Amino acid sequence: MRVVIPKAASEQSRWQAQLADSGAELAFADPWQIDVLPETATMRSEWLNLDLNFAVFCVSPTAAKVLVEALDQYWPMPPIKVRWLCNGPRTASVLQKAGLNAEYPETGHTSEDVYALIRSAINQTGRCLIVRGEDGRDWLSHKLQQQGVKVALVDCYRRAINTAALEQMAEQARHAQALWLSSEYLGEQLIDNNGPFWRSWNGQWWLSSGRLVDWAKQHKLNNIKQANGATPQALAQLLCAVSK
Repeated sequence: MRVVIPKAASEQSRWQAQLADSGAELAFADPWQIDVLPETATMRSEWLNLDLNFAVFCVSPTAAKVLVEALDQYWPMPPIKVRWLCNGPRTASVLQKAGLNAEYPETGHTSEDVYALIRSAINQTGRCLIVRGEDGRDWLSHKLQQQGVKVALVDCYRRAINTAALEQMAEQARHAQALWLSSEYLGEQLIDNNGPFWRSWNGQWWLSSGRLVDWAKQHKLNNIKQANGATPQALAQLLCAVSK
């Protein structure tokens, strides 16, 4: 079985190694262009006031790297009584290398799962900082605000999609049986770039969350299968289940 996997070039060797025993042929493409944004006065203020938050949530490894750099610059020791949250093990590893006790959901790895992780401990007079890229999802911030939590956002990087990589993925998919997708943003770009092809494609959409399954159904995509998260292990489990 041939599977198209969109991953940053820096991540591909790790995924290749962890899926080496799967028996699948892996076709990688790197669609991401990520630029870290210059620090603004607002960002600096948030970094200096990290200790005012009951939780700081990093949505990606890039966001975590920016946070760690800010801690190195402004905090001799990380502030105590802050929960360092993220959506998965890859982002957690960035925080853990900096000595932070990173928390993330065991499964799912979405904002919804992060909310479930902290729901019982939410303080309605508390404050939460979300470190993310521009135009990131607002679901968690809105949900917390509905609970009375004050939410601050730091948009610290800009992401874009390489159009040539989208075309590469379509070409790879012509000779593949499945496409792995863990980003709704990337999915939207695929549909915008070549909707007729993807809607008529006979391969399987392997999606990392229930939210993405809902998205795929809204776009009338066919042959949908859901994995138990966005990790290489989740993909390996899905490969094993499909091959039985």
